[in-house]
Amino acid sequence: MKRHRILSSIAAAALFAALPQPALSSGGDGFSANRFASEYQVAPGVLAQFAGGNLGVLPGTYWRVYHYLAYQAAKGRALTPQQLAALELDRWHVGKTSGWDYSYEAEKNGSGAWLKERAVYAKQWGLADVKLDVMGDVEHASYVNCHEDAFKQAALTMKARAQLGAGGKADQWHKAWLQGQDAVFANCEEPPYQYGSPQPKRVVQLPSAVPANAPDWLKADQAYQTAAAHFYARNFDLARKQFLAVAQDAKSPWRTLGSYLAARSLIRSATLEQGGKAPDRAAKLALARKELDALAPSYAPAKQMISLVDARLDPVARIAVLARRLEQEPFSAETPRLLSDYLVLLDQQPRSAMIAAQEPLTAWIGSMQAEAPLDVFESANSKEVQQARAQALQDLRARWLKQKDDGALWLAPLLTLAHAGELTEAEKKAAAAVPARHPLYLTLQYNLARLAIAEKQAAQADKDIDRLMASHGKAMSVATTNRYLALKLFSAGTLDDFLKAAPRKPDPVEAGEAIDAAPAEGETDEDFGRSVYRYFPTAELRALLAHPRLPKQWRKPLEETMLARALIFNDEATALALLDKVAQGRKTTEHLYARYRKAASGAERQLAGALILVNTPELNPSVIDAQGLSRNWGCRSGGMEESQAMPQQPPRHLGPEQLADAGKEQQVLLKLPLRTEFIAPALLAWAKLKPNDDEAPKALHFLVASTRMECPYGTDKEEKDQLRAQYSKEAFNLLKKNYPNSKWAQQTKYFF
Repeated sequence: MKRHRILSSIAAAALFAALPQPALSSGGDGFSANRFASEYQVAPGVLAQFAGGNLGVLPGTYWRVYHYLAYQAAKGRALTPQQLAALELDRWHVGKTSGWDYSYEAEKNGSGAWLKERAVYAKQWGLADVKLDVMGDVEHASYVNCHEDAFKQAALTMKARAQLGAGGKADQWHKAWLQGQDAVFANCEEPPYQYGSPQPKRVVQLPSAVPANAPDWLKADQAYQTAAAHFYARNFDLARKQFLAVAQDAKSPWRTLGSYLAARSLIRSATLEQGGKAPDRAAKLALARKELDALAPSYAPAKQMISLVDARLDPVARIAVLARRLEQEPFSAETPRLLSDYLVLLDQQPRSAMIAAQEPLTAWIGSMQAEAPLDVFESANSKEVQQARAQALQDLRARWLKQKDDGALWLAPLLTLAHAGELTEAEKKAAAAVPARHPLYLTLQYNLARLAIAEKQAAQADKDIDRLMASHGKAMSVATTNRYLALKLFSAGTLDDFLKAAPRKPDPVEAGEAIDAAPAEGETDEDFGRSVYRYFPTAELRALLAHPRLPKQWRKPLEETMLARALIFNDEATALALLDKVAQGRKTTEHLYARYRKAASGAERQLAGALILVNTPELNPSVIDAQGLSRNWGCRSGGMEESQAMPQQPPRHLGPEQLADAGKEQQVLLKLPLRTEFIAPALLAWAKLKPNDDEAPKALHFLVASTRMECPYGTDKEEKDQLRAQYSKEAFNLLKKNYPNSKWAQQTKYFF
């Protein structure tokens, strides 16, 4: 099976096919967006407000098209709904021909309409149905080989040729034309080949030669069709030679197209053929540009193709031209194409080049994204990212000092990138002075509050957040509201205010939704759980569990976590208080909770707790480390890479004593061994006494089973340093020796 990567701009596919896969700052698959505040895009339902200047909080991780919209709004050039519609945005794509659907859906790439028109005449001439695939492939990089305009032109020509006469020879010539066109489009599809194997040489499908007595129009059409067939089959030298012959035929209706496609043959040869020398490719592009330049005054497609050739010849210069045009020229019918090309070219530029660009638009976007990972494998803490951040901070300060009239524009990325203690008082004062009507106001205020919390000024930040949400809350998007609530979670001065900030409404990035719709009942983001499980000591967890504002769906997992921790800490009072709640609905194990209650304090209760844990693997202490990652029972976290987790500030309402108590508990929890290693010593010591207890063989069976199934993402210890294999074998042998006839021994076939 073939595997493909699709280039970001179909309009530029033939030009950019040989480039590396684009970085994802302009957009791409693979990222998992936050459900409550997307890091990458604006929800469709509020996109018109965003483009119109209601930017809310602008993160540096947004795909570049949204930074373009924000920049224009900040410069006083907010887009109207009509202008936004003209961009035809689809996530990071600009234009309707930007995505996979154009590449593979016949109704969107023009092939479907062509086949529908063709069917009318094919049935009349007794021709079989055909199938079309528009995609070519070079070294597993896909490009659109046959474009929509080719299918439209073929349909128009087919109808026009049908009007040249009916019956007899005229029908014969029209049938011959259609068969020739079928041969042309048969070359659109890449012949199948096995991924990893050498790509076979293309075999061109050519129109049949027409007889000498054929009409002149068919001879001219066939010459053009033959050249096109070679073009789609990647025989570019021969295609160019034949297109030039067509261009020199004074009687051919294809003279202009012949000249244009002769130049395009050079372009495709330079960009798609593998192994050519760079100077030769540049020479072909330069010649193509010269030929296109001669055509451009009278042929619009040639003018558009010149911009793509310029991008290939000197992408940095072309980026500069596009940035100036996008910033300085009024919005026009050309803007979507210019923007699409600009974004594609930016994806090939390093961060440092964008940040240092002379053109403000490019420098601003590059600076906003200086700390944003370019792909799912990059860490924000990597050396490259932090070097880019340092460069951006330096350049932004220089631009801000030089352009005080445009200060808010450059302060926005400066504050977005700043860490605690990095802003000067002058910079903070200037950001605070930006008027509320400015599109970047909420972004600046958000970052001022974020930095204040990090700099131990959370009380003032809390007042500012309350003021901003009171004055701007009704106009905020869901994502912006949630971003401010995320700050409020740490700035809140009381447990009650902390819980008020916890519920979040999902960010409707998949479908538009009214921004004032009722929030979903009690949903919370990951920051709530990370805060609770890392910074709340047992006493505060009890207060949280008793609070009426605790979201309903959090009650059960919090009870289970608290019981697991109580059993680990030998906190009998907390465990006894939770037993009945956790036992509810657990019919097969409820007797174990009763056993714990009846057990004598001390060793007997510890054994009863171990029996609960071995029979209830879902009981989890929910440990959160300093990076915000779960490290439960010595197991690695699943679903989040270390680079994606963010260390957090403790909630302000927790005092020094509470945080100290939480810290002591965390030290114990973070040092926990694997779950089976924690419970095995007590269970094995008890089982060696061969108690006449039905729970003994059952516990040994579950202990062995647990050693095979725990930690799907691995552990922090090397296998040789783990005891679970030893415990598994010991439990297996005890089970077989002491309880050989039990059903649990019969069900236990292997040990770890």
